[in-house]
Formats: sequence, structure tokens, C-alpha cells
Amino acid sequence: MTTGALICIAGCLLCLQTAEAQEIFTQGGTQGIGIGAAVSLGSHVGIHADFNWLDFNHDIFLGGNRYKDDVRLRQGGVYLDYFPLSGHGWRVTAGVRFNDDSLTAVSAPNNGTYIFGGKRYPAPPGATATASVRYPTAMPYLGIGFGHTPASKGFGFIADIGVAYGEPQTSYTLSPLLSKLAGPTRSATLISTGQQELRDKAWRFRWYPVIQIGVSYRF
Repeated sequence: MTTGALICIAGCLLCLQTAEAQEIFTQGGTQGIGIGAAVSLGSHVGIHADFNWLDFNHDIFLGGNRYKDDVRLRQGGVYLDYFPLSGHGWRVTAGVRFNDDSLTAVSAPNNGTYIFGGKRYPAPPGATATASVRYPTAMPYLGIGFGHTPASKGFGFIADIGVAYGEPQTSYTLSPLLSKLAGPTRSATLISTGQQELRDKAWRFRWYPVIQIGVSYRF
């Protein structure tokens, strides 16, 4: 995670601990596995902070070519919880997510070739294209949830469903060997085409879904 975001999340968790957090929790879901702490500010209001992480690999397809990607999720957040019914677990949650999510995908040739603009290009070892996607460091979040109830004690169930918003930043590059094989003019076209295909695919995920469930313990 970027230094600023990591410091912010660590600071928020430290503040909750300093404020004698009444609850600690662990969770898992679309953001990976995570830990957090919560503090009640009254019968209807509370705050909580969390940190989540996950690494995985899978294939994506752009323009008919396969790419092997490496996905790295590092996320945390600070949230305000509002409980409409005192003593009940249902809540509305709003806050800010801080993240260092990244996706780096390297092209994998099919039968030793790539297809760009309907034309096949040889793909000897070292001739690759790389697609990268990153989310903004800070993203607003809104959702509904259950748990972190101020009146509860002992173990409890927590769940969240919501959405964060952020426009992904993309980049698309060719290795020196692939650029040489394509030639200067064609390389510029391939980069432009690849960047547009990647941007169109990433744009669909600007609304980042959040689904998390977990277990808490309130002192």
C-alpha cells in the first residue's frame, strides 16, 4: 500500500485502540481477508476501521489475446455507522476506502503468435505486451450492514454490502522486442488500441462492489 494510505489506516486503527475500542473483528469477502476495530459513539452512531488484503492470479482477454495477470489487493477504510433502530444490528454505513489495488497482466501467445487488429504477429520469447490497472488511493463508500451494534456484548456476526467508486487508471506497453517486430508506426497503433481496449474493460469496474462477512467480539 502507498505510504500515505498505510499511515492513514494505521493511524485510524491506532486511534480506535487508543479510544479503547469496544470491538475487534475479522472478516472476509470481495476485499480479501481483514481485521478491524469499532467504537460506539452512542446508541445510534459508531465508527469502525478495517484493513484487508488478497493476492491471486487469473487470465483476462483483450482484443483476442490472453494475458496472465497478477492481482494484488491492499485495502482499508474508515466508516461512520448509523443505526436507525437503537439496540438493533441493521445500519447504514458511509466512509472512505484507501487502497493500493493493482493488476499487472502480461500477454501469453497463442501458438506462438499474437493477434492485433486482425493481423497475426510472431511472439518469440521476450515479445510481450503488459497491461496495468490501478484504482485511486481514496474512494468514497456507501452501503448497508449488520453488526457492530453498540448494545451487544460478546461474539457477534457482521456483514456489509455496498459499493465504492473510483475510476481505474490504466497503462499498456510493449516490450522492446515486440516493438521492434511491429515497427515504430505499428507499435504506436498497437499501444493505442491496447490502451483503449483495456480502458473500456476497466471502466466497467469503476463501481467497486463490496461484500464482506465476519465475526466480532465486543468487550
